[in-house]
Amino acid sequence: MTIEQILLLLVAFALVALIFYVSSALVARDWSVDGSFVLRLLLVSVVAVLMIPFIQDVAHELRVDELGLLFAFVLLIVLVRYVMVEELPVSDDWLASIVISLLGVVMMFVFQEVADMLFDTRLLSLF
Repeated sequence: MTIEQILLLLVAFALVALIFYVSSALVARDWSVDGSFVLRLLLVSVVAVLMIPFIQDVAHELRVDELGLLFAFVLLIVLVRYVMVEELPVSDDWLASIVISLLGVVMMFVFQEVADMLFDTRLLSLF
């Protein structure tokens, strides 16, 4: 990997962590953050940035593109539920994880399209 690819990967990790922070803060209505929640955000962002393109590539090879996106979304919901939602003050853990994942995926798509239009780069699809 070149220096530019490593920097792009670090920017993607930070951007996805920020996206999941905003989506979890919107769901929980709590904008405070502590050290353990930052580590949880970084873990979810690293897994999301590396997992989603990998699952998309595998699904493309198997010629089931839409099923791969659905599978990645379900894995993201489970990851958010067991890693992030544990520290959020919400009443229904599964509903909160679904909404956080949905908001996160929509915001990632919007940032991806903006980065593609403005900078002609695939920010969140590195593989």
